[in-house]
Amino acid sequence: MSLTIRVPGIPVELLQTDDRASLSWQVSVLGDMVATLDTLTTAGQHHVIGKVVAVVRDQVQRAAPLVSRREREILAGLVEEMEQQSDRMSPDLAVFTPRAERLIGLLALVR
Repeated sequence: MSLTIRVPGIPVELLQTDDRASLSWQVSVLGDMVATLDTLTTAGQHHVIGKVVAVVRDQVQRAAPLVSRREREILAGLVEEMEQQSDRMSPDLAVFTPRAERLIGLLALVR
């Protein structure tokens, strides 16, 4: 699955290399964080999930002008589902992990 990047009216200068490099690094770190969730205590899971959701939410907001309306809805829905798991007393990793991995993969395509 790939995202179509649309940048109507946004100058190319706004898409700086540093931002793409930062996103690439963040996507890599997020993937590593999600991969360790099943080895953590519930408190550790809450901590890591909170960090992942915060970074992903920020990156989705940054990506919003670069993707179609439908793609924004998909990204927002995935973030919402991830946030629901972060609010649970005991996060369901079987729900959180695939959504996080999917969203991280989608964000990796937005450049």
